[in-house]
Amino acid sequence: MSVVGGIMVPHPPLILPEVGRGEEKCIETTRKAYEKAAEFVRELAPETIVLSSPHSIMYADYLHISPGAGTSGDMGRFRAGQVRLSRESH
Repeated sequence: MSVVGGIMVPHPPLILPEVGRGEEKCIETTRKAYEKAAEFVRELAPETIVLSSPHSIMYADYLHISPGAGTSGDMGRFRAGQVRLSRESH
């Protein structure tokens, strides 16, 4: 398996209408960039996608890979607790 592509994107919570409450229109260019990134990934049709976040556990001398079987969370800290995510690994 080899690396076939890479994408780095900002991830402002404001992009979600439930968080932005109209202000997400100020970052429309960012939203459109996400659509282009999604199309890029679709065209590559990768076997595996690796997501990395600066909000994960961080160490100075190695990369942490979560041993969990999935993830979940919500946007409660941004006054939008009704926006939830849950994903199980395959």
